Amino acid sequence: MNKALKENTLSHVLLATTFFATGFIVNIIQALLTVLIKPWGADLFRRMNYYATYWMNSQLVFIVEWWSGSRAILFTEPQNVKKYLGKEPALLLLNHTYEIDWLMGWVICDRCQILGNAKVYLKKILQYAPVLGWSWKMQESVFLERNWEKDQMILGRQLTKFTEYPDPYWITLFPEGTRFSEEKHRISMEVARSKGIPELKHLLLPRTRGFIASIPPLRKAIPAVYDVVVAFNPNKIGNDPTIVNLLNGRPVTSKLLLRRIPMSEIPEDETEAGEWLHEQYRQKDKLLDNFFRTGEFNPSDNKLPEYDKFEYIELPRRYYSLINMTFWFLITCGSLGYYFMGRVFSGEWTLISVVFLFVALAYIGMDRLINLSKTSKGSNY
Repeated sequence: MNKALKENTLSHVLLATTFFATGFIVNIIQALLTVLIKPWGADLFRRMNYYATYWMNSQLVFIVEWWSGSRAILFTEPQNVKKYLGKEPALLLLNHTYEIDWLMGWVICDRCQILGNAKVYLKKILQYAPVLGWSWKMQESVFLERNWEKDQMILGRQLTKFTEYPDPYWITLFPEGTRFSEEKHRISMEVARSKGIPELKHLLLPRTRGFIASIPPLRKAIPAVYDVVVAFNPNKIGNDPTIVNLLNGRPVTSKLLLRRIPMSEIPEDETEAGEWLHEQYRQKDKLLDNFFRTGEFNPSDNKLPEYDKFEYIELPRRYYSLINMTFWFLITCGSLGYYFMGRVFSGEWTLISVVFLFVALAYIGMDRLINLSKTSKGSNY
Protein backbone atom coordinates (compact mmCIF):
# COMPACT_ATOMS: atom_id res chain seq x y z
CA MET A 1 0.00 0.00 0.00
CA ASN A 2 1.25 3.47 -0.88
CA LYS A 3 3.35 5.08 1.87
CA ALA A 4 1.91 8.55 1.22
CA LEU A 5 -1.62 7.15 1.59
CA LYS A 6 -0.82 5.66 4.99
CA GLU A 7 0.68 8.94 6.23
CA ASN A 8 -2.21 11.04 4.87
CA THR A 9 -4.38 12.76 7.47
CA LEU A 10 -7.55 11.83 5.57
CA SER A 11 -6.64 8.14 5.90
CA HIS A 12 -6.25 8.60 9.64
CA VAL A 13 -9.61 10.38 9.81
CA LEU A 14 -11.29 7.47 8.02
CA LEU A 15 -9.60 4.91 10.30
CA ALA A 16 -10.64 6.87 13.38
CA THR A 17 -14.20 7.27 12.12
CA THR A 18 -14.47 3.54 11.42
CA PHE A 19 -13.09 2.61 14.83
CA PHE A 20 -15.26 4.95 16.90
CA ALA A 21 -18.42 4.32 14.88
CA THR A 22 -17.87 0.58 15.28
CA GLY A 23 -17.10 1.12 18.95
CA PHE A 24 -20.37 2.89 19.64
CA ILE A 25 -22.30 0.15 17.84
CA VAL A 26 -20.42 -2.50 19.84
CA ASN A 27 -21.10 -0.60 23.08
CA ILE A 28 -24.83 -0.63 22.33
CA ILE A 29 -24.76 -4.35 21.51
CA GLN A 30 -22.78 -5.11 24.68
CA ALA A 31 -25.18 -3.05 26.79
CA LEU A 32 -28.16 -4.95 25.36
CA LEU A 33 -26.40 -8.27 25.99
CA THR A 34 -25.62 -7.19 29.56
CA VAL A 35 -29.23 -6.23 30.29
CA LEU A 36 -31.15 -8.84 28.28
CA ILE A 37 -28.93 -11.94 28.21
CA LYS A 38 -26.45 -11.92 31.10
CA PRO A 39 -28.97 -12.16 34.00
CA TRP A 40 -30.47 -15.35 32.55
CA GLY A 41 -27.55 -16.94 30.72
CA ALA A 42 -24.02 -15.88 31.66
CA ASP A 43 -22.39 -18.47 29.37
CA LEU A 44 -24.43 -17.34 26.37
CA PHE A 45 -23.67 -13.69 27.20
CA ARG A 46 -19.94 -14.36 27.30
CA ARG A 47 -19.93 -16.30 24.05
CA MET A 48 -21.88 -13.56 22.25
CA ASN A 49 -19.79 -10.83 23.89
CA TYR A 50 -16.67 -12.54 22.54
CA TYR A 51 -17.68 -11.66 18.99
CA ALA A 52 -18.82 -8.12 19.81
CA THR A 53 -15.48 -7.52 21.53
CA TYR A 54 -13.60 -8.98 18.57
CA TRP A 55 -15.29 -6.61 16.10
CA MET A 56 -13.66 -3.66 17.84
CA ASN A 57 -10.39 -5.05 19.20
CA SER A 58 -9.38 -6.62 15.91
CA GLN A 59 -9.42 -3.20 14.23
CA LEU A 60 -6.38 -2.30 16.33
CA VAL A 61 -4.77 -5.61 15.36
CA PHE A 62 -5.46 -4.67 11.72
CA ILE A 63 -3.41 -1.49 12.19
CA VAL A 64 -0.46 -3.58 13.40
CA GLU A 65 -0.59 -6.48 10.96
CA TRP A 66 -2.09 -5.19 7.73
CA TRP A 67 -1.75 -1.39 7.78
CA SER A 68 1.81 -1.15 9.11
CA GLY A 69 2.99 -4.66 8.22
CA SER A 70 4.54 -5.13 11.66
CA ARG A 71 5.69 -8.50 13.00
CA ALA A 72 5.22 -10.28 16.32
CA ILE A 73 7.56 -13.24 16.83
CA LEU A 74 7.27 -15.65 19.75
CA PHE A 75 10.28 -17.18 21.47
CA THR A 76 8.95 -20.20 23.32
CA GLU A 77 8.91 -23.97 23.46
CA PRO A 78 7.15 -25.44 20.41
CA GLN A 79 5.00 -27.62 22.66
CA ASN A 80 3.48 -24.47 24.19
CA VAL A 81 2.11 -23.48 20.79
CA LYS A 82 0.86 -26.97 19.97
CA LYS A 83 -0.70 -27.87 23.32
CA TYR A 84 -1.54 -24.73 25.28
CA LEU A 85 -1.76 -21.33 23.56
CA GLY A 86 -5.41 -20.51 22.96
CA LYS A 87 -6.51 -23.83 24.45
CA GLU A 88 -6.42 -22.94 28.16
CA PRO A 89 -7.09 -19.92 30.38
CA ALA A 90 -3.97 -18.16 31.61
CA LEU A 91 -2.70 -15.20 33.63
CA LEU A 92 -0.09 -13.24 31.63
CA LEU A 93 2.67 -11.24 33.34
CA LEU A 94 4.03 -8.61 30.91
CA ASN A 95 6.72 -5.99 31.24
CA HIS A 96 5.34 -2.49 30.56
CA THR A 97 8.33 -1.03 28.73
CA TYR A 98 6.75 0.39 25.57
CA GLU A 99 3.71 2.25 24.27
CA ILE A 100 2.48 -0.76 22.35
CA ASP A 101 3.59 -3.81 24.33
CA TRP A 102 -0.08 -4.51 25.15
CA LEU A 103 -1.01 -4.21 21.48
CA MET A 104 1.58 -6.77 20.41
CA GLY A 105 0.08 -9.01 23.07
CA TRP A 106 -3.28 -8.56 21.34
CA VAL A 107 -1.68 -9.65 18.05
CA ILE A 108 -0.63 -12.92 19.68
CA CYS A 109 -4.12 -13.23 21.20
CA ASP A 110 -5.65 -12.96 17.74
CA ARG A 111 -3.31 -15.52 16.25
CA CYS A 112 -4.23 -17.89 19.09
CA GLN A 113 -7.95 -17.19 18.46
CA ILE A 114 -8.51 -15.73 21.91
CA LEU A 115 -8.68 -11.97 21.24
CA GLY A 116 -12.39 -11.72 22.07
CA ASN A 117 -11.63 -13.11 25.53
CA ALA A 118 -8.53 -10.99 26.21
CA LYS A 119 -8.92 -9.34 29.63
CA VAL A 120 -6.64 -6.88 31.40
CA TYR A 121 -6.09 -5.19 34.76
CA LEU A 122 -6.91 -1.48 34.41
CA LYS A 123 -7.18 1.68 36.47
CA LYS A 124 -10.80 2.15 37.53
CA ILE A 125 -11.10 5.59 35.93
CA LEU A 126 -10.59 4.03 32.48
CA GLN A 127 -13.98 2.32 32.62
CA TYR A 128 -15.58 5.73 32.02
CA ALA A 129 -13.63 6.40 28.80
CA PRO A 130 -15.99 6.38 25.80
CA VAL A 131 -15.90 3.35 23.51
CA LEU A 132 -12.83 1.43 24.77
CA GLY A 133 -13.46 2.02 28.48
CA TRP A 134 -17.14 1.16 28.24
CA SER A 135 -16.31 -1.95 26.24
CA TRP A 136 -13.64 -3.05 28.75
CA LYS A 137 -16.21 -2.70 31.51
CA MET A 138 -18.73 -4.88 29.69
CA GLN A 139 -15.98 -7.35 28.76
CA GLU A 140 -15.55 -7.98 32.50
CA SER A 141 -11.99 -6.69 32.68
CA VAL A 142 -10.50 -6.10 36.13
CA PHE A 143 -10.62 -2.50 37.40
CA LEU A 144 -8.45 -1.32 40.29
CA GLU A 145 -8.43 1.95 42.24
CA ARG A 146 -4.77 1.63 43.28
CA ASN A 147 -6.01 1.88 46.85
CA TRP A 148 -5.00 -1.40 48.43
CA GLU A 149 -7.71 -1.47 51.10
CA LYS A 150 -10.44 -1.07 48.45
CA ASP A 151 -8.78 -3.25 45.82
CA GLN A 152 -8.24 -6.11 48.25
CA MET A 153 -11.98 -6.22 48.92
CA ILE A 154 -13.12 -6.17 45.29
CA LEU A 155 -10.34 -8.08 43.55
CA GLY A 156 -11.48 -11.52 44.67
CA ARG A 157 -15.05 -10.76 43.64
CA GLN A 158 -13.98 -9.56 40.20
CA LEU A 159 -11.70 -12.53 39.57
CA THR A 160 -14.06 -15.22 40.87
CA LYS A 161 -16.32 -14.76 37.84
CA PHE A 162 -13.53 -16.08 35.62
CA THR A 163 -13.98 -19.51 37.21
CA GLU A 164 -17.35 -19.61 35.41
CA TYR A 165 -16.06 -18.83 31.90
CA PRO A 166 -17.09 -21.41 29.27
CA ASP A 167 -14.12 -20.78 26.95
CA PRO A 168 -10.37 -20.06 27.31
CA TYR A 169 -9.35 -16.50 28.19
CA TRP A 170 -6.19 -14.58 28.96
CA ILE A 171 -5.92 -11.98 31.73
CA THR A 172 -2.97 -9.61 31.38
CA LEU A 173 -1.32 -8.07 34.43
CA PHE A 174 1.46 -5.47 34.24
CA PRO A 175 3.01 -5.90 37.71
CA GLU A 176 5.11 -2.73 37.34
CA GLY A 177 1.85 -0.77 37.43
CA THR A 178 2.95 1.89 34.95
CA ARG A 179 4.99 2.28 31.76
CA PHE A 180 8.75 2.48 32.05
CA SER A 181 10.55 5.82 31.95
CA GLU A 182 14.01 6.85 33.10
CA GLU A 183 12.59 8.99 35.91
CA LYS A 184 10.32 6.21 37.16
CA HIS A 185 13.24 3.79 36.97
CA ARG A 186 15.36 6.12 39.11
CA ILE A 187 12.62 6.33 41.75
CA SER A 188 12.01 2.58 41.62
CA MET A 189 15.68 1.77 42.17
CA GLU A 190 15.79 4.15 45.13
CA VAL A 191 13.01 2.04 46.62
CA ALA A 192 14.97 -1.12 45.82
CA ARG A 193 18.07 0.18 47.60
CA SER A 194 16.06 1.27 50.63
CA LYS A 195 14.51 -2.22 50.94
CA GLY A 196 17.67 -4.16 50.14
CA ILE A 197 16.15 -5.59 46.94
CA PRO A 198 18.45 -6.31 43.96
CA GLU A 199 18.29 -3.51 41.41
CA LEU A 200 17.03 -3.93 37.85
CA LYS A 201 18.61 -2.34 34.77
CA HIS A 202 15.67 -2.29 32.36
CA LEU A 203 12.52 -2.70 34.45
CA LEU A 204 10.71 -1.17 37.39
CA LEU A 205 10.22 -3.16 40.56
CA PRO A 206 7.01 -5.19 40.35
CA ARG A 207 4.20 -4.33 42.75
CA THR A 208 3.41 -7.60 44.43
CA ARG A 209 0.08 -6.95 46.18
CA GLY A 210 -2.17 -7.23 43.14
CA PHE A 211 -0.43 -10.41 42.01
CA ILE A 212 -0.57 -11.99 45.47
CA ALA A 213 -4.28 -11.18 45.85
CA SER A 214 -5.04 -12.55 42.37
CA ILE A 215 -3.60 -16.02 42.84
CA PRO A 216 -6.08 -17.55 45.38
CA PRO A 217 -9.26 -16.89 43.34
CA LEU A 218 -7.52 -17.92 40.10
CA ARG A 219 -5.64 -20.96 41.37
CA LYS A 220 -8.43 -23.45 40.61
CA ALA A 221 -9.57 -21.72 37.40
CA ILE A 222 -6.25 -21.16 35.63
CA PRO A 223 -3.76 -23.98 35.07
CA ALA A 224 -0.77 -21.77 34.22
CA VAL A 225 0.87 -18.37 34.35
CA TYR A 226 2.53 -17.11 31.16
CA ASP A 227 5.61 -15.04 31.93
CA VAL A 228 6.06 -12.82 28.86
CA VAL A 229 8.98 -10.54 27.98
CA VAL A 230 8.21 -8.06 25.19
CA ALA A 231 11.14 -6.41 23.40
CA PHE A 232 11.72 -4.21 20.35
CA ASN A 233 14.59 -2.69 18.45
CA PRO A 234 17.88 -3.96 19.83
CA ASN A 235 20.50 -1.23 19.58
CA LYS A 236 17.75 1.25 18.51
CA ILE A 237 17.54 -0.30 15.03
CA GLY A 238 14.34 0.33 13.06
CA ASN A 239 11.23 2.37 13.80
CA ASP A 240 10.33 3.22 17.36
CA PRO A 241 7.45 1.10 18.74
CA THR A 242 4.78 3.81 18.91
CA ILE A 243 1.15 4.04 17.83
CA VAL A 244 2.04 7.03 15.64
CA ASN A 245 4.48 4.93 13.64
CA LEU A 246 1.94 2.12 13.26
CA LEU A 247 -0.71 4.59 12.12
CA ASN A 248 1.71 6.02 9.56
CA GLY A 249 2.37 2.55 8.18
CA ARG A 250 5.89 2.23 9.56
CA PRO A 251 6.54 -1.39 10.55
CA VAL A 252 8.10 -2.53 13.80
CA THR A 253 9.21 -5.98 14.88
CA SER A 254 8.54 -7.31 18.35
CA LYS A 255 9.87 -10.45 19.94
CA LEU A 256 7.94 -11.96 22.82
CA LEU A 257 9.53 -14.57 25.04
CA LEU A 258 6.78 -16.71 26.56
CA ARG A 259 7.43 -19.12 29.39
CA ARG A 260 4.57 -21.31 30.65
CA ILE A 261 4.68 -21.82 34.41
CA PRO A 262 2.20 -24.27 35.96
CA MET A 263 0.04 -22.61 38.62
CA SER A 264 1.15 -25.33 41.05
CA GLU A 265 4.64 -23.76 41.05
CA ILE A 266 3.35 -20.44 42.43
CA PRO A 267 3.86 -20.46 46.22
CA GLU A 268 0.71 -20.34 48.33
CA ASP A 269 2.40 -18.33 51.08
CA GLU A 270 1.99 -14.59 50.40
CA THR A 271 5.56 -13.65 51.29
CA GLU A 272 6.97 -16.44 49.15
CA ALA A 273 4.65 -15.52 46.26
CA GLY A 274 5.90 -11.92 46.41
CA GLU A 275 9.51 -13.06 46.34
CA TRP A 276 8.67 -15.42 43.46
CA LEU A 277 7.39 -12.46 41.43
CA HIS A 278 10.53 -10.45 42.19
CA GLU A 279 12.63 -13.39 41.01
CA GLN A 280 10.70 -13.54 37.72
CA TYR A 281 11.46 -9.85 37.19
CA ARG A 282 15.15 -10.38 37.87
CA GLN A 283 15.04 -13.08 35.21
CA LYS A 284 13.15 -10.79 32.80
CA ASP A 285 15.80 -8.13 33.38
CA LYS A 286 18.61 -10.53 32.44
CA LEU A 287 16.74 -11.56 29.30
CA LEU A 288 16.17 -7.94 28.27
CA ASP A 289 19.82 -7.15 28.93
CA ASN A 290 20.79 -9.98 26.58
CA PHE A 291 18.33 -8.78 23.96
CA PHE A 292 19.40 -5.14 24.02
CA ARG A 293 23.04 -6.20 23.81
CA THR A 294 22.82 -8.89 21.12
CA GLY A 295 19.30 -8.93 19.66
CA GLU A 296 18.74 -12.38 21.19
CA PHE A 297 17.13 -13.40 24.48
CA ASN A 298 19.47 -16.36 24.88
CA PRO A 299 22.71 -15.54 23.03
CA SER A 300 25.57 -17.99 22.66
CA ASP A 301 27.86 -15.92 24.90
CA ASN A 302 25.42 -15.94 27.84
CA LYS A 303 23.19 -18.98 27.43
CA LEU A 304 20.60 -19.76 30.06
CA PRO A 305 19.98 -23.53 30.04
CA GLU A 306 16.27 -23.24 30.87
CA TYR A 307 15.74 -21.66 27.44
CA ASP A 308 17.68 -24.20 25.36
CA LYS A 309 14.46 -25.72 23.96
CA PHE A 310 12.97 -22.36 23.02
CA GLU A 311 12.56 -21.49 19.35
CA TYR A 312 11.48 -18.43 17.39
CA ILE A 313 7.98 -19.05 16.05
CA GLU A 314 6.02 -16.55 13.98
CA LEU A 315 2.38 -17.58 14.04
CA PRO A 316 0.62 -16.72 10.75
CA ARG A 317 -1.57 -13.64 10.76
CA ARG A 318 -5.26 -14.36 10.25
CA TYR A 319 -7.41 -12.75 7.59
CA TYR A 320 -10.26 -12.11 10.02
CA SER A 321 -8.90 -8.75 11.20
CA LEU A 322 -8.57 -7.60 7.56
CA ILE A 323 -12.06 -8.83 6.65
CA ASN A 324 -13.55 -7.33 9.81
CA MET A 325 -11.94 -3.93 9.20
CA THR A 326 -13.01 -3.88 5.56
CA PHE A 327 -16.60 -4.74 6.51
CA TRP A 328 -16.88 -2.05 9.18
CA PHE A 329 -15.16 0.54 6.99
CA LEU A 330 -17.72 -0.03 4.24
CA ILE A 331 -20.63 -0.01 6.70
CA THR A 332 -19.62 3.03 8.75
CA CYS A 333 -17.78 5.32 6.35
CA GLY A 334 -19.96 4.21 3.46
CA SER A 335 -23.13 5.01 5.39
CA LEU A 336 -21.79 8.35 6.62
CA GLY A 337 -20.65 9.27 3.10
CA TYR A 338 -24.02 8.35 1.60
CA TYR A 339 -25.86 10.27 4.32
CA PHE A 340 -23.55 13.27 3.92
CA MET A 341 -24.01 13.48 0.15
CA GLY A 342 -27.76 13.20 0.54
CA ARG A 343 -27.80 16.12 2.96
CA VAL A 344 -25.56 18.18 0.64
CA PHE A 345 -27.95 17.76 -2.29
CA SER A 346 -30.95 18.57 -0.09
CA GLY A 347 -29.21 21.55 1.53
CA GLU A 348 -29.70 20.31 5.12
CA TRP A 349 -26.69 22.12 6.57
CA THR A 350 -27.51 21.38 10.20
CA LEU A 351 -27.35 17.64 9.57
CA ILE A 352 -24.19 18.11 7.50
CA SER A 353 -22.67 19.81 10.53
CA VAL A 354 -23.60 16.79 12.66
CA VAL A 355 -21.63 14.50 10.33
CA PHE A 356 -18.62 16.83 10.43
CA LEU A 357 -18.87 16.98 14.23
CA PHE A 358 -18.89 13.19 14.59
CA VAL A 359 -15.88 12.79 12.29
CA ALA A 360 -14.02 15.58 14.11
CA LEU A 361 -14.76 14.00 17.50
CA ALA A 362 -13.56 10.62 16.22
CA TYR A 363 -10.26 12.15 15.07
CA ILE A 364 -9.86 14.02 18.37
CA GLY A 365 -10.63 10.80 20.22
CA MET A 366 -7.92 8.99 18.29
CA ASP A 367 -5.46 11.77 19.09
CA ARG A 368 -6.34 11.52 22.78
CA LEU A 369 -5.81 7.77 22.78
CA ILE A 370 -2.42 8.22 21.12
CA ASN A 371 -1.40 10.78 23.74
CA LEU A 372 -2.54 8.53 26.58
CA SER A 373 -0.45 5.68 25.19
CA LYS A 374 2.76 7.70 25.20
CA THR A 375 5.33 6.65 27.75
CA SER A 376 5.54 10.20 29.10
CA LYS A 377 1.81 10.11 29.92
CA GLY A 378 1.93 7.04 32.16
CA SER A 379 0.93 7.22 35.80
CA ASN A 380 3.45 7.94 38.52
CA TYR A 381 5.46 5.13 40.08
